[in-house]
Amino acid sequence: MKRSLNLILAAAMSVALFSGCNDKNVSKYIPDSTTVDSTTDNSTADNSTTDSAADSSTGTTDTGMPKKETEALDTVITDYKYDFWSNSYDGQAISDKYIYFEHISSSDGAGGDFNQDYKIDLQTGEMIPLCNVPQCHHSDEDKDCESFIPMAVVGDKGYACKNTGTNSSRTIIDESGNVVLENTVSTELSLNNAQERINEYRRNGTAYIENEVKYDIGYILTDGKNLYITGTNYIYAYDIETKQTSEPIIIDENFSCYLLGADMENKRVYFFNYVDALYMVDLAKQTVTKVGDGSVDDLKGYNGKIYYARLIPRDPDDFESPWASQIFEADPDFTNEKMIIDNCANNFVIKDDKIFYFDPRTGDQGEKSMLHSYDMKTGKITDLFAVETLGRVITAPHIDRIFVWGQHYERSGTYSNNNDIIASFRPDGSDVWTNEVKNQETLY
Repeated sequence: MKRSLNLILAAAMSVALFSGCNDKNVSKYIPDSTTVDSTTDNSTADNSTTDSAADSSTGTTDTGMPKKETEALDTVITDYKYDFWSNSYDGQAISDKYIYFEHISSSDGAGGDFNQDYKIDLQTGEMIPLCNVPQCHHSDEDKDCESFIPMAVVGDKGYACKNTGTNSSRTIIDESGNVVLENTVSTELSLNNAQERINEYRRNGTAYIENEVKYDIGYILTDGKNLYITGTNYIYAYDIETKQTSEPIIIDENFSCYLLGADMENKRVYFFNYVDALYMVDLAKQTVTKVGDGSVDDLKGYNGKIYYARLIPRDPDDFESPWASQIFEADPDFTNEKMIIDNCANNFVIKDDKIFYFDPRTGDQGEKSMLHSYDMKTGKITDLFAVETLGRVITAPHIDRIFVWGQHYERSGTYSNNNDIIASFRPDGSDVWTNEVKNQETLY
């Protein structure tokens, strides 16, 4: 079950019209021409990044992102260490060579939008389209789609569910297209749910593949040695080297379960069910423990603790009130909970003992949200920079960079174009890199 905020963000990310892929595979850099200090303390933050007017000295439109010309990312890569850092609706992954982005949208210069999937070279900053099939939408209806967005990565090897064809949602492939695993695990609940879906398909005259419906895969996690496969209400391990699978762990007998987050270093995975019961699966002990109730988002493990966001109830009569959350710290079983950040968005990352998070937002086009860092040792909050609508912050334990994704809206006559912007910086705010995807001519 998606949270209400997740639904709004996911819907907004999927409304773009697609107009195809180009056969070139390198994008041009779009460096901004001025430099903004991105490490100001919140008490002395430079509010110039929040203004929407054009920069009077350069004539460039202020997108809210840091403005600094850089030649390359030059990311420092340490030993690859998997971490579940993304909400379930994100289409991003980080290997030891690339960061992958799903469905980056940009204007076509005539009021329309198109989508493309990209990977960004962590060293050069080069944006490389993942699909060269003309008119491809990069969806499961596009049987020739070449795009590959890993759901789990071990070093430079990615794993994802097969995009199209027979038994696509139950088949895991690597980026060479080799079949790694076809899921054959099911439970009584998943079979019952599948039968309900099959009956609905039959009533609607919709085509379906029965085994695919019965054995489809929810998520893929990894600890570097195993792939952990989740289904309707279960999780099991697939040993990458021996190709052996374990017996499934049943999370809840009565309700479907959805991945909330993980602390893979300590082999703990968290789920919630249809009625917001929270479960912790200890993969090492093969145990399931109910650890609480209530709406929780974006859980992450860090230094033996867990960190997560809880949505603050909105005023049902105030449609302009923001979607706001609070970030909490707790022990792995949700005990000793304490609120550490108030009034924020539900998406955050942790890097070098700092939590990077945004202000809450209403979801309006062109709205800006400030990106902050919270020092976990001192409690100090630092304002970094503002990002237009639907900003996301992304990182991984094995890289020394934070990535930020946002959108910049431009109105030209009767058209309103939305351009995706990606920025990156070190956790201390240095070495800012920016790329704005403005139109097809810019991209290719």
